[in-house]
Amino acid sequence: MTHFALQFYDFNEWANKQIFSRLNELPEDIYHQEVQSVFSSISKVLAHVYLSDLGWLGVFSGRSMNYALRIAEQLKEETEETGLADMEKLFLDLSDRYKTFLSQKENIDKQLVIEHPSGELMNTSVSELVPHVVNHGTYHRGNITAMLRQMGYASVPTDYGVYLYIQNSNQTK
Repeated sequence: MTHFALQFYDFNEWANKQIFSRLNELPEDIYHQEVQSVFSSISKVLAHVYLSDLGWLGVFSGRSMNYALRIAEQLKEETEETGLADMEKLFLDLSDRYKTFLSQKENIDKQLVIEHPSGELMNTSVSELVPHVVNHGTYHRGNITAMLRQMGYASVPTDYGVYLYIQNSNQTK
């Protein structure tokens, strides 16, 4: 049986692919189009999610939270300016790194002590934090859906229930 954290991460990858597929169908300029929202453009939402996911993989691999935050700040502007095709590639490459990491039992069960920038310590595990990574992505895919609607375009379903239905349908064929 597949570990829940790995299955849940597979859902995250599927949902991201759904969003990229939809964005690739739309006029190219909407990716960087300025809107009045939580983020000022879809490119900035995706840069934020990518840098957060990158940071968490670093933390899972033994880097400090402060290190992850510094890297995100250093790469922020460059990542926000990345074009859609290159951003999609960054997401796919990072997903491959996550799946390789999570497929190793010693990694998925790894215990972590994370120091919050405030100095407080949190005892947790990789498997406990994967749902955080996925939920963070889900939240921001919702931002993208709202931004697309604001620009006059429909989004695509990216719910976990839809993913499970599709997975179940594929298994029964």
